[in-house]
Amino acid sequence: MSLYNRIGLLTIAITLGCNCSVLISKVNAQGLGNAPYSSLGMGELYTDAFAASNGMGQAGVSTASSFEINNLNPALWIRNKFTTLDFGAIGQYKQINSGSDKQTNSGGNLGYVALSFPVAKRWTLGVSIKPYSFVDYTNTTTRNVAGTPFNAYYYNSGKGGVNKASLTNAVQVGKYLSLGLETSYFFGNVRRSTEALIPFGDGSDYLASINDRTTYSDFAFRGGAALRLPVKKDNKLFLNVGGAYTLGTKLNAIHTTSFELTQGSYPVIEPDTLVNQSNGNMTLPTQFQVGFSFEWPYKLTLAADYSHQAWTEYRSFGSNNPSSGLKDVNRLHLGVEYTPKFGSLSYFDNVRYRAGFSAGNTPYVVKETNVKDTNFSLGFTFPMGRGYQNFVSISFIGGQRGVMGTGQLRERYGRVSLGLTLRETWFVKQKID
Repeated sequence: MSLYNRIGLLTIAITLGCNCSVLISKVNAQGLGNAPYSSLGMGELYTDAFAASNGMGQAGVSTASSFEINNLNPALWIRNKFTTLDFGAIGQYKQINSGSDKQTNSGGNLGYVALSFPVAKRWTLGVSIKPYSFVDYTNTTTRNVAGTPFNAYYYNSGKGGVNKASLTNAVQVGKYLSLGLETSYFFGNVRRSTEALIPFGDGSDYLASINDRTTYSDFAFRGGAALRLPVKKDNKLFLNVGGAYTLGTKLNAIHTTSFELTQGSYPVIEPDTLVNQSNGNMTLPTQFQVGFSFEWPYKLTLAADYSHQAWTEYRSFGSNNPSSGLKDVNRLHLGVEYTPKFGSLSYFDNVRYRAGFSAGNTPYVVKETNVKDTNFSLGFTFPMGRGYQNFVSISFIGGQRGVMGTGQLRERYGRVSLGLTLRETWFVKQKID
């Protein structure tokens, strides 16, 4: 690799890394559009999967290629023998139904930025930053003010999210086993507001507002292991087995609550801070993922994963009791990737085609009924550049969450996950024959 190209790639990585937290924080305010369920727990969660894995139903805990980064298992970063820069974005269109009411909305966000490079033959180091969760909801209710002909209008809203910056170390142990450790720093804030408007018809409307802001920060850890076992001679078929485990952690939290009462646009009393930077924590649950796959190198991969996240362990700020309405999440992920003829002179023979399926429950419970989520996906990776060493990956995901007639909201969504992968060779000593 030339010095010019190396400096260019480093410049891109450093620039994205320095600005990524700002970009994520700004875009995270929009999330992926209105998400009513984000009012529960710590909000809607983003998947750890990058664009390629999204096309396989978020399956891939056991298998990875050397072409792009697989973030589902820290141990699989060892498969990246080139210095690899991955950049991703995600967009969503959603239709929400509740009885006869219907709403459509859309949104987008920066998906991830990751840089991986081999420090030694059996050691790969990686850094990444991505959004972890987002809160974005608004709802309105109306109630009569007792003893009066007037109605009070209640507005509840929330904005914000939590981001994750990670350092990953992956090592090869022996011929078949790889191990990985991801150290992550969580940061971000969530703002929630409750307002009550009482109109009296003479222009003297009263508005009472309670505003909460909680800022989060702390470290968390995730470990992984992967086995790649040859089944046929000449490495024509591999059986892959992998798993990842995320430790539960308590995020440090600083909470502030303020109160305002106005009549028309004028304050009735001075704004008051009810809680000023109170220290506490929020407990994130443990998670484990296991999977296996059959891999015909550069031809076909069949993968199946199972994931479990113990959301009954979640504790909100200042609470030592289980959070009501949250249940453990169990999901099944199935995926396939096919390359017609790797190394062919035909461009489309080198395109990688993917399909996937994912089903399971969410953490949310409505009227004692768990909210289910099922989706299907299609994905493509298109090679580009000299020698086809760089790639553009795009995945389409369509699914449904919730069922009408059970008191739940029904959400039908379509997502697009777009990834750009740039690869170069670093740390290779030149040899003179």
